[in-house]
Amino acid sequence: MSLKSLLDISSSHSYIMKEEISENKIREYLEPLRNEIAFYREYPDLFVDDIKGPNCTFQFRFTQRIFLRSIMRHRYVYCVFTRGFSKSFLAIMGLMLKAILFPGSKVFVTTGGKEQAALITISKVEEICKLIPALENEIN
Repeated sequence: MSLKSLLDISSSHSYIMKEEISENKIREYLEPLRNEIAFYREYPDLFVDDIKGPNCTFQFRFTQRIFLRSIMRHRYVYCVFTRGFSKSFLAIMGLMLKAILFPGSKVFVTTGGKEQAALITISKVEEICKLIPALENEIN
């Protein structure tokens, strides 16, 4: 859920008291938040498990978890997989997670041609957002 949607929900309920967030309150939660982000950078599959919600039917296979962790932990990864491993799906998901967990990072997609890269990226982003709606709230 994005920050905007949380604010919209909170403003629509009259029973929720509005409270200002002070700098001290932010500093109080900064260290636990840093630790949580550092954990999710190492285990991005668990981040997806945590944000996908209770009604989501999406599940990683073990090998997909390993692949996703590898592409998030290492700068260069070379893998050869058979058809149907969901290479494009996991690569695009990895880029989306990298953009979320490493703010300001620059990510890119390469293929044989510019049009092919655009088509693959668009279709996989739409597929991922359909499966895990929380990720849709984080991209524009």
